[in-house]
Amino acid sequence: MASTDSSNWNRIETSTEFADAFADKPLIGEGIQFVIHADGRISGSIGELPFSGNWYWSDGYFCRTATFEGEDLGLDCEIIEQRGHQMRYTRDKGRGDVSVVDIMLP
Repeated sequence: MASTDSSNWNRIETSTEFADAFADKPLIGEGIQFVIHADGRISGSIGELPFSGNWYWSDGYFCRTATFEGEDLGLDCEIIEQRGHQMRYTRDKGRGDVSVVDIMLP
């Protein structure tokens, strides 16, 4: 399981940094697998069930909408950080839950 401690995490500040680090790469975490596509789409699965959404960059935050099992999960803007081959995202502009996913390399 990936660590969520604060050491060695670097905040991603721009959409270019974000795209260079994470776009079009499979991201895998506990029970979730997804791809954040460079064209603004998100696709993946939670468990065996698919989800989809869209994303954009705004004022230093990754903002996304998503739908899971027909339910609109709404808009959330998140702080994005990177450490090696991991991405950490903190929901609600850094005030919410923290999750870490691994970047799957070819």
